Amino acid sequence: MDVNESQATETYRANAFADFNPEHSAPGATQERLDHLKEHGFVIINDFVDNPWIPILRDAGRRVTEACAPENKYDVIDCSKGYVHRTGQEQPWAIRGLIHPAFGESCFAEFHGSTPFLDFVDSWCHGVQPEDLTFSGMLLWANPRTHENKLGWHRDVTWWGTGKSYFAQREVRGDGPEAYSEEVERIRWKEIREKNAKNIEQRNGVSMFLALVDEECHELVPGSHDRWRTPFEHDVLLPKSMKDQGVPHTPSWNGTDPLPGQVAIRLRAGEALIRNGATIHTGHTVPERERNTLSIGWSKWGGEFTGEPSVTDVRHAWQLDPDVREALPHEWMKTAWDRWSETQKLGDTLEDRYTGFDINHIKSGMVLGWRGELERQAAAEAEVV
Repeated sequence: MDVNESQATETYRANAFADFNPEHSAPGATQERLDHLKEHGFVIINDFVDNPWIPILRDAGRRVTEACAPENKYDVIDCSKGYVHRTGQEQPWAIRGLIHPAFGESCFAEFHGSTPFLDFVDSWCHGVQPEDLTFSGMLLWANPRTHENKLGWHRDVTWWGTGKSYFAQREVRGDGPEAYSEEVERIRWKEIREKNAKNIEQRNGVSMFLALVDEECHELVPGSHDRWRTPFEHDVLLPKSMKDQGVPHTPSWNGTDPLPGQVAIRLRAGEALIRNGATIHTGHTVPERERNTLSIGWSKWGGEFTGEPSVTDVRHAWQLDPDVREALPHEWMKTAWDRWSETQKLGDTLEDRYTGFDINHIKSGMVLGWRGELERQAAAEAEVV
């Protein structure tokens, strides 16, 4: 996913919007909501509008975002205990680690395990109960305070190569022109559509973008999750490196114009977006409009794990810290953490554990994060250079 950061002379704003539909006012997984999600790849819900948790989470989100500003380094929050996505100016645009006790904001874990949120999960996921769950991630979307920030258009699924999920430390999904051939892409797309249908029917989990303030930063192309991409969309999605290596495509996009059919999802505080990650989508923020949106959800446990744990994605490595488990407010949440953590193991390099921002500070002599032998040795090497 490309990130493009710039100082714009005019404040960007989308030219088309999708708003909450009053016909979707009934709570939970109504047929109207599910039909909209199936057809368009997204639905906006209003189940948390005026919920007393929203101002609590909003204020906490603002504190965390401010604490993660680059000038604060680790003075307000030890953000090396989480994983903070940063722009080229080191401004935070997505923050993981909210439930780590080092962040000092217990309300995020408390809401995650609260009755209002669990009631929604129950209603969406065929009556799933807390004892049936395994841990899912959580992050806070923010807007960099000094620059416009936009992500490249993408899907959250692997539509080429091996079809494997994204792994941040290294490419495991296949590369080279053959991985992007139309033949391979059509195989992957058939699998994606089959999974889409299965997920709508089974609903073994739910994740949402819960707006803590009014926002309009998430943009997508409705329906793009369930139809073959157009030549224009292929030009948008195909990496430049693959074009340079001769993957057939139809040059169509100038890199800046809106995509046909794209809309910005306009949320009021307490509204939430539930969407299919196979939609073609992006995020686009400007300093003048706050983004303070919580990605949060739960997944149903798949049963006893009998395999070997794998190195966890660097974005989630912080979550293996036992301090995270101990800070969870309910025993069933600790059980859910146990179910997730037994499938994972911590990698043994800095790149397996930290962002580039944190690695640079460790290599400058600061002992951060896990503060183990790996971190102490890397910091000590800086002192002798």
